[in-house]
Amino acid sequence: MQFDKDMNSEVAELFLDVREFIIKEIKKSDTEIIEKQTKHLTSFYTKEFDNGFCYVKTKENYVHIGWFKGSMIEDTHNLLEGNGKIIRGQKIKQLDKTQKNAIKYYIKQIQIILMEHQENKRLKKFFCCSIIQNKNKGI
Repeated sequence: MQFDKDMNSEVAELFLDVREFIIKEIKKSDTEIIEKQTKHLTSFYTKEFDNGFCYVKTKENYVHIGWFKGSMIEDTHNLLEGNGKIIRGQKIKQLDKTQKNAIKYYIKQIQIILMEHQENKRLKKFFCCSIIQNKNKGI
């Protein structure tokens, strides 16, 4: 498991600090968080939005946070890297005030994106059901 590797890495203490900070910040919004540890990474999901926030993984001399909807975030902190379709990465060499503020901001941005996604799904379901009901009524 990657979690075991992270715990035995040279940046294990930083990994735990980042992990704890992410969990604390997500919980501040009364969101139930699910931590999933797999062979390759540790990720954070929520039942409320049926989607994920990010994953955390150690690298040689830093902790990497992969933000699942990172490409949709307006990166006012200019700390996100990558050009993939969805995920953006954040390198953390120390969990200072700048990094903490960025993590807080990214979590809030992801929450907004997830809420919008959830609302869009609800609206699509509502309108699709309405169309089908109207067809059945001959409207």
